[in-house]
Amino acid sequence: MLRTLFFLSALSVYALAAVFTIASSPKGTSYYVLAQSISDIAKVENAQDIVPLATNGSVENIKLLLANKVDFAIVQNDIAFFAKNAHQPFLEYNDNLQLILPLFKEPIFVLTNLKGINALSQLQNKKIAIGDRESGLSESAKVVLNSISILDSIQIDQIPEDVSVEKLKNGLLDAIFVNNLTPSLKEEINKENLFIVPISKTLVHKLQNTFPYFETHKFTLENQEIVSTIAVRSILITRSDLDAQTIFSFIQLLTKHYNNLIFPDAYHTDLNELFKIDTQLDWHDGVQEYFNQHKIITSSDKIFNKYFWYIFIATIFSITIILFVLALTLYKLGWLNRFQNSQSLIALLQRIYFYTFKYKYILLISFIMLSYSIAVLIIKYFEHSWAIEHNVISVFDENPFLESSLWLFIFGATGYNGDFFPNSSEGKLLVSLIPMFGLGGFFALIGFITSDQIKKYILEAKGMAKINFNNHIIVCGWNDKTKLLIENLTHNNLAIKKDIVILTDNLDYNPVEKYDFNTQFVKYVFGSPTSRESLDKANIQEASTAIIVSDNNSSDPDARTILSVLSIERYCDELAEQKIRDLQNDIYTIAEIVDPANTQTAKDAKVDQVISLGDIESKIFTQSVQNPGVIKFIDEIFTYDEFNDIYSFSITSECKLIGKNYDEILLILRQHEILLLSINIEANRTPQETKNLCDKNKLSRSVITNPININEKNYKLMEGDLLIVLAKYEERVTQALQTIKKEL
Repeated sequence: MLRTLFFLSALSVYALAAVFTIASSPKGTSYYVLAQSISDIAKVENAQDIVPLATNGSVENIKLLLANKVDFAIVQNDIAFFAKNAHQPFLEYNDNLQLILPLFKEPIFVLTNLKGINALSQLQNKKIAIGDRESGLSESAKVVLNSISILDSIQIDQIPEDVSVEKLKNGLLDAIFVNNLTPSLKEEINKENLFIVPISKTLVHKLQNTFPYFETHKFTLENQEIVSTIAVRSILITRSDLDAQTIFSFIQLLTKHYNNLIFPDAYHTDLNELFKIDTQLDWHDGVQEYFNQHKIITSSDKIFNKYFWYIFIATIFSITIILFVLALTLYKLGWLNRFQNSQSLIALLQRIYFYTFKYKYILLISFIMLSYSIAVLIIKYFEHSWAIEHNVISVFDENPFLESSLWLFIFGATGYNGDFFPNSSEGKLLVSLIPMFGLGGFFALIGFITSDQIKKYILEAKGMAKINFNNHIIVCGWNDKTKLLIENLTHNNLAIKKDIVILTDNLDYNPVEKYDFNTQFVKYVFGSPTSRESLDKANIQEASTAIIVSDNNSSDPDARTILSVLSIERYCDELAEQKIRDLQNDIYTIAEIVDPANTQTAKDAKVDQVISLGDIESKIFTQSVQNPGVIKFIDEIFTYDEFNDIYSFSITSECKLIGKNYDEILLILRQHEILLLSINIEANRTPQETKNLCDKNKLSRSVITNPININEKNYKLMEGDLLIVLAKYEERVTQALQTIKKEL
């Protein structure tokens, strides 16, 4: 009901209004014929008179419309684009031009009587007619010729199309621009008296980047040859101040009788497709009401400058970074301590500051890249505006973003500009500043990296640098056996080596440098395992194992060892509570005890593995006396050489040995020259889990070596068990497991 009332009221206003005038073009041309057909339809519908006005073309039509001398105008969309953006011949921006309906495509053909002209650039220094003054064709021709830099070199003749055609046929012109191929022109082209100069896809692409109103058009000759060119589009426009109800009635009239309008047949566009065409003008409010009532979805009403949103987003991001750096600076200076009630904010800033410092190079490089990107976008913005204003393509604007960024970086570093330099004053200023900031920033980055590397080397040499290893071993303390321990842990026979940090304060030299340890795997930190600051430098947060060796210079080495274990275990528990360290991967501690009597005390301190070298040495002496030759065997298996060495590997869910007993595993491994020594049940389990498993399987010990009773013989290998074997190289064990997996 409301829609009906709206429509009736619109018709009443429409009927009471004065006579409407529609500006077209000279009588007999397509614009005038189309305007006359609109007038005829209005008379048939008993609507108010719409009078077509003959003019000189699109430029004059817009001037008449802006001067309120006509109500509607049929123009080319390129001329409307010029008027909106204050491009010649229009001196002011005109946002009050609004769209009623896109009409038909208008191809732009370049014809010549010279055979062998295959590109527009070959028309340099020729005499060319570009259309009548005040016509859209004339302005489009200037854009095209200026974009290939030959406009100033040709002799321009601005005359009506029919006159230029006759002059071309008579040899008085070398080429002409026309909007339509008449039957007589097509006949001349087919007879090869005239030729179409193609406009390459590359040039079309360049034109569209700066002047989006251009469309691609292909024309098929009689011999089926396809010639590419460009096209603009005729559009029906009005002013924004015209009554919305009047425009609503007008668009309804046009769409109802759309098939009765007279268009050039070859370039007629279906009505359903018209509303999807982007013409760079806003739809009039009356047209929008028509769309709303008929539920028509159109293209974007307004096309922002193609770089506006890029610059906006980049600017917001830059402001965010500046505020971020400012907050960190205030935090570091202690100015945020007044917000003591906001402990979560302080904690957040602490964590941000830590990661900012940790990844400062990544942030610095990102900031430099962001600065270059913003500079490129801003320069492209100014270049795009300059190109439209000067009716020419800007190379900097037309080239892809990455290519422009690469050029800017090269120019900033070397000063080489090639043929890429911007044309706009703002772009030239920005590019001129780039070498100052870009090269300075680059050298500053190099300086930071160099100074940090020197500082890092000095700190590492003194054992004061923070180590960034993870899942590594921390060797706490130093004695006469530590060197051999580290050499064995990093031996070449080991396929998988863990990183090692030596943490000690009883040396006056750097053991890594003195003993030429591989710095890829071994680092040194000066400090005590009882100091949390030293443990942080050794990256205890991500360490997997801590080995505490006995201090031979101490009056009570075992007490010092146990104190170190307690400090490490306590600190790791606190880190786990703060969720800095993973509870599921609790640190594994191994402690060397001199006096076997202190073994239980060490275990009470939560040591996972206690090693009493004095006890082991006495046992080896006893065995060498009772069993001559045993020492040779022990020496071979405990020394990495070209013979057999001891290796171990944990059983995962994918291992095909799961479910097999000791004897079955022994036979399988022997096929690969590997000798099974024992099955360790406790290595990867807690004491309680180990006890439960032993009780379930009625085992009297948690390490099965040479099974001595039926329960040990029947024990089936499980996920989490550890196999200890003798083999020549660790790689051979890995290869054997892969082969066994395939075989079983």
